[in-house]
Amino acid sequence: MKKIFNILILFLFMIILSSCSFIGNFFQPDNNISANTLNYISTIVINSNLKIETETYTLLFGREIVGPYRGTGSAVIIKKDNKKYYILTNYHVIHLSDEHYHRYMVEDIYNNTAQATLVFKDKDYDIAILEFQSDQSLDVLELAEVNPKIGELVFSIGNPLGKNNIITAGSVLNYSKIENENFETDYKVIVHDALIYSGSSGSMLINTNYKIVGLNTWGLGEKVMNDYVRGGATPVEKIRECIEKNNFKIE
Repeated sequence: MKKIFNILILFLFMIILSSCSFIGNFFQPDNNISANTLNYISTIVINSNLKIETETYTLLFGREIVGPYRGTGSAVIIKKDNKKYYILTNYHVIHLSDEHYHRYMVEDIYNNTAQATLVFKDKDYDIAILEFQSDQSLDVLELAEVNPKIGELVFSIGNPLGKNNIITAGSVLNYSKIENENFETDYKVIVHDALIYSGSSGSMLINTNYKIVGLNTWGLGEKVMNDYVRGGATPVEKIRECIEKNNFKIE
């Protein structure tokens, strides 16, 4: 009981110090999260988290007609070149219609906004990369080399609907294929219990070495705690495969 109380105190202290929210499975004995980990995630890792707003528009006699589709999602910075940043997100976050043009705005944790442009999109992997410029010093996260193991501690960081900079902790539960009316995968995705809100598409899944091991793409299982859902993420090996297929250089 004393241990739980101390962890709660630490958790509340971190929320006061940081601009993010942190929710996790802290009461599981296997998930011992150190103060150093909390400090690093809430200061360095969160600095690479971005919110994306996508809007569609049409052109009528050279004039823009905004609408009818709008959407929001998350992204993570994976490359920097001087003042140019490259971000990883989901295809379905940035592509809302085949019949309309799209415009993208990104927002960092300091509430700075910038217009982003598309580098590539890949429907088969549900992955996209965009670029934008910023004078702000933002951090870059590396992609892990291999997929996380079952039982491994992971963290989900993103900007679900109506909320910004949400961080949750959990474990990799298993790997499973997705087969539903909206999307189907020919590969197994990461199923984890780092709880996410509905609308968390494009948010990063990282390991305890602060490297990206997955991209949250699906909400799986029963809803709990109102609109929290269990997460399904595209594994990092598939992310790397997609990046290589589209001739994008990370280094």
